[in-house]
Amino acid sequence: MKQSIGVFLLLATIATFTVPVTAQLLWRNAKTAEKGSFIIMGQWYFSSYSKSYDWSAAEWKNLPNSQKMADWGVETMFGYAITDRWEAMIHLPLLFLSSEMPDVISGTTIKKSASGKGDLYLKTRYALLPWSNKKHGLVLICAFRFPTGDESADIPLGDGGSDLGLGAIFTTKWFNDLHRGHLKLSYWINGENGEEVKIGNQFKLIAKYDYNLSPSFMPVISYIFFTQAETQSNGIKLDRTRKIRHTLTPGVTWKPKSGLFVRPKVTLFLAGEGGNRYSFKPMVDVWYVFKI
Repeated sequence: MKQSIGVFLLLATIATFTVPVTAQLLWRNAKTAEKGSFIIMGQWYFSSYSKSYDWSAAEWKNLPNSQKMADWGVETMFGYAITDRWEAMIHLPLLFLSSEMPDVISGTTIKKSASGKGDLYLKTRYALLPWSNKKHGLVLICAFRFPTGDESADIPLGDGGSDLGLGAIFTTKWFNDLHRGHLKLSYWINGENGEEVKIGNQFKLIAKYDYNLSPSFMPVISYIFFTQAETQSNGIKLDRTRKIRHTLTPGVTWKPKSGLFVRPKVTLFLAGEGGNRYSFKPMVDVWYVFKI
């Protein structure tokens, strides 16, 4: 127990200085933690944007070196299993953003950067169909995001609005738990932010497959579809603002000890349109579920 308390305090200290990259509803599967369990997560990611979508030509074009952008961040999450079916969590983010854009007047390159906390959000998960010892499980998710990120930074760390997120995760397993499948859906309703231009709502679908190779090692692969509704200005939809992404994320889940999960993975771009994009995005998240 002393060791668990020590790990909890260490991660809590780290979280004071590291905090969401994105408002992620769909982590984990449909299994909820045992009543009284603490859930701690930390994730690191990096992405370098090298292409921009040309709406006139309807194709992706390479960004010149003077316009390439990169960002990386860390997200932490703390949760508690109120019952065997019900979990409550808080997500805290820390962002590090940088960009380079040409100044057509001076002919020089303007470099911008920003770092700090992003938008904090609270999340709850409820197992409508518990998965513990069954073949199928279904979890419903609800979250509320607060505008804690500095929207006035050189590169905004938040959108300035309060948002509502809804989601669901269905998990199934076959052949004595050797194969697992997951279908995950989420929808973020972006609130008003007091600006003329408002970021549109976001929809995400994830189809994931796990191969339970051994009790401590599981290869995984996910197909992810993401779309963001058209930006709106005074209720009017703006042209050429919709973003669509099709990505593939291979990775592994390593379980070095009971309750501890390490999940390195990389997201690869398949297709899409709108905005800027990266070629690949490496990330790793670490989970620890324990009781005191």
